[in-house]
Amino acid sequence: MKILWSLFLSLPLTAFAQTTFPGIDISLGTPAYGINIKTNFGQSGGWARGYNISNQDGTERLVAFGAFGRMDNGVSKINFAYIGRDYNDTFMTFLPNGYVGVGTVAPKEMLSVNGNIRAKQIKVETTNWPDYVFNENYQLPSLKETEKFIQRNGHLPEVPKAETVEKEGYSLNEMDKILLKKIEELTLHIIDLDKTNQKQQQLIDKLLLEKK
Repeated sequence: MKILWSLFLSLPLTAFAQTTFPGIDISLGTPAYGINIKTNFGQSGGWARGYNISNQDGTERLVAFGAFGRMDNGVSKINFAYIGRDYNDTFMTFLPNGYVGVGTVAPKEMLSVNGNIRAKQIKVETTNWPDYVFNENYQLPSLKETEKFIQRNGHLPEVPKAETVEKEGYSLNEMDKILLKKIEELTLHIIDLDKTNQKQQQLIDKLLLEKK
């Protein structure tokens, strides 16, 4: 087996053009299935396919890898690559700028997923975590100011509007910081209210003792 494999690797790639081995179809040109390598995409563009799984009649069932490219100043360049049955039924897409799409052919971020994600843990790196709310010089908005803002705008300060989130989505990183900031501000208000209640209760207790 090692001898046969060494012989196989030593042969030039052109030796496999339109060549069929038991269970293997390695092709250069325009076969319906197998490994199709296209070295020149042409001015109008063209497809290059990697590993295809096909039916006996040649009809395609699964393309494990494919790419589309076109000539750019005489140089063949990949416009995008994909894993899937075909371009319109793509599992993953890879763009030259490094963007990867899962379930989408047009990723707009480093990773775009058109579907649900399940993970055991997601770690987000961030800066400016809002513990500054507890600094002595922090200007805590009064509840009256917050109430007026809500009456005018229909949402909390710094929190994006519902229509904006529904249209553009939101950043988990930024939203986590905003929500934590609101929780910390609310905690400070609760502490102040608790101190006020304690003073009021002490005054009530004192008045009750005086009446006795």
